[in-house]
Amino acid sequence: MINEKTLSKLQYSKILDMVSAYCISSIAQGKVRNLKPAADWEKAVQTLDETKQAFDLFRFETSFDLSVDDVSEACALARVGSCLSMKQLLQIMRVLRTSRNLQTALFADYGIDISLLRAKAYLLYTDKQLEDDIDFAILSEEEINDRASDELFAIRKRIKAINADIKQKLQSYTKSGEMSKYLQDTIVTLRGDRYVIPVKQEYKSFVSGIVHDQSSTGATLFIEPMAIVQLNNALREAMLNEKAEIQRILQAFTDRISPVAEHIGISVETISDIDVIFAKVKYGLDNRCTFPVLNKDGIVDIKNARHPLLDKRNVVPISVKLGKDYDVIVITGPNTGGKTVTLKTIGLMCVMAMSGMFVPCGDESVVSYWDDILCDIGDEQSIEQNLSTFSGHITNLRDILNVCRSGYLVLIDEVGAGTEPNEGAALALAITDYLKNSGAKCVITTHYGQLKEYSLTTPRVENASMEFDMQTLAPTYKLIMGVPGSSNAIAIAAKLGLRKDVVDFAKNSVSGEKLAFEQVLQNADAIRRDYESKLVELNDRQAQLQQELERTRSLNGSLQNERDKLLSASREEAKRIVAKAKEEVAELISEIKNILNKDIVSDKDLFAARGIAKKIDAVQTEQNDDDDEIVFTGDKVDFAKLAVGDIVYSQKLGVQVKIAEIRGPNRIKVKCGNISTEVKADDLYYSVSETKQRKARVYGGAKSQPKTQINDRSFNNEINVIGMTVADAIAAVDNFIDAAVLAGMSQIWVIHGFGTGKLRAGLHTHFKKHPNVADFRLGTYGEGEGGVTVLTLK
Repeated sequence: MINEKTLSKLQYSKILDMVSAYCISSIAQGKVRNLKPAADWEKAVQTLDETKQAFDLFRFETSFDLSVDDVSEACALARVGSCLSMKQLLQIMRVLRTSRNLQTALFADYGIDISLLRAKAYLLYTDKQLEDDIDFAILSEEEINDRASDELFAIRKRIKAINADIKQKLQSYTKSGEMSKYLQDTIVTLRGDRYVIPVKQEYKSFVSGIVHDQSSTGATLFIEPMAIVQLNNALREAMLNEKAEIQRILQAFTDRISPVAEHIGISVETISDIDVIFAKVKYGLDNRCTFPVLNKDGIVDIKNARHPLLDKRNVVPISVKLGKDYDVIVITGPNTGGKTVTLKTIGLMCVMAMSGMFVPCGDESVVSYWDDILCDIGDEQSIEQNLSTFSGHITNLRDILNVCRSGYLVLIDEVGAGTEPNEGAALALAITDYLKNSGAKCVITTHYGQLKEYSLTTPRVENASMEFDMQTLAPTYKLIMGVPGSSNAIAIAAKLGLRKDVVDFAKNSVSGEKLAFEQVLQNADAIRRDYESKLVELNDRQAQLQQELERTRSLNGSLQNERDKLLSASREEAKRIVAKAKEEVAELISEIKNILNKDIVSDKDLFAARGIAKKIDAVQTEQNDDDDEIVFTGDKVDFAKLAVGDIVYSQKLGVQVKIAEIRGPNRIKVKCGNISTEVKADDLYYSVSETKQRKARVYGGAKSQPKTQINDRSFNNEINVIGMTVADAIAAVDNFIDAAVLAGMSQIWVIHGFGTGKLRAGLHTHFKKHPNVADFRLGTYGEGEGGVTVLTLK
């Protein structure tokens, strides 16, 4: 169990205050404020898994009704049969309703594991009939429904009738011309639940009745006329009967609640427990927290951790590893550089995870369960105990050293500080070495150079430092692992304008070895900064190249798909042309046969037959696909470099395919959509250009000449001018258009990219007046869209 002193030092209560704000009920808020980290490993795992399941469920359902009243007093009264009030009955009704709705929600099938939450749902007590009966009978905290019972309905009906009779008789007094002169006012009022009329003092003898009250001046007497005394008596009796019936109804409900009062109390506890879990989820979502990986091996690997009490917009995240490669971290660096915040952040990440909370870290951060976390952070001075700051720290360290062992995390801020430097350094060194050998995992901050050297030479001890910008003389609050830091006290003093003779004296007072060591640290830090700067540039460049690669692959895939579509359309068109040509030739041959079948063939007929034969010779068409010889040019795949998932072109299938499995050079399983087949490596190309070499075909003795047809969507019908100036791009495109016209192309694709739009605008202005451009348009979906212009050539 984590001790209270550590929780106080880590400001754990402030985290709980923030989480409690997300609770629905005041009961849950109180539970959160009293929340403690789990006292054993199994409980820590369970509470964290509960939060994880609630997070998963929160994606499906965010409107859980978790509102509940504290009905502990009502349940205690019900158990002993003491009649509950209407307010208490309504509170119990709301508990029953919330229990029923929550149980229904948790028993629904969401297709995810919510077993831990569902186990809590079994603890919820529901009684729909009791819930509905109370809801019907009790209208508010002070009003009960007329229909709560037949007897109550009858009593209230009688009360209404008596009231009507009384008002009728009193109105006869107030409206009577003879009586009205005796009245102070014509208003009927009540005194002690009895109807009375206001009579002037001087006329009291003229009105027979019972005096119940008088005005403050004595000028008015409130008299109950004798004519309505009996009616008032009847009304009073009816009202007493009403009160007794209401009491009976409330007692009946109490008697129904009494046997299940304990279950209702358990329901309240369960609902508030679930409220606490969902409060953790909502806090985690609002603070960009992630689910931590919890272990009990003392391993910490938190990535980009943010102290939860600092402004999340400005806080500098830290990354720390502990327990796997080293057991002790010694953090050095300038004052106010963030060392103390780093200690608290490490401690809070572990405490929050042990309390079932998500942590403000990067994904897959690892934290450990600890038997206890011991810390010495802040000023330990105590006036009451007559302790100085140093004595307070030593007393605290004494207690830590007496109990620390394996399974403990120790956090010490400025170990050995507050005394003579040489002795303080020796003491800090001894304390650090003892902690390392105790089996505990430790994070220690210091300014002592001896500890820096100790960290560099001792196994399983790692240096870390808080970065400091010497140009701005300000800390960056970044934690740098593996590098000791410098306090930079003299350098900072010089930068801030301290007298040069004072600074020089200070430098001369420091040993040469220490100055050399500090200079080495500063040089190492400068090299690290330069490396990190270049690494950032390299990563940015790599990211840009990756984006360009993805864009190129996307464009290549789009162009390949379009090429396949056009190839298919071209084949269909070729078939149509061949079919039409065959029909024309068949008709012409039929005409010749008709001429030759005549009994007498005249010169005119022969002349007509020769004309038909010439028409047959003039008919030209392309052969169908079965007669075409397709020649593939491009780069064949290198079988040694071929990998599963590669996208290549299959000569056999005529389309792009994806490598699914490689069993050998002659057994490569590929997929095209949902279809799988095997091909050979020789059948696969990285990029392909198809040239159809049409064989000579003879019609009617005439022989056509071989002709090469260039596929419009092969790889050489596009030009990429991205990155060129407008002038260079125009020159390159003009040369390309000339070559395309000579090759007989009808369309070409100019790839200019998006950029600022200047290159595209300049090319479009040029295309409008180009003699070989019939029309142009931007690419459609799959063609590159606004990054490509498609030209139709004359």
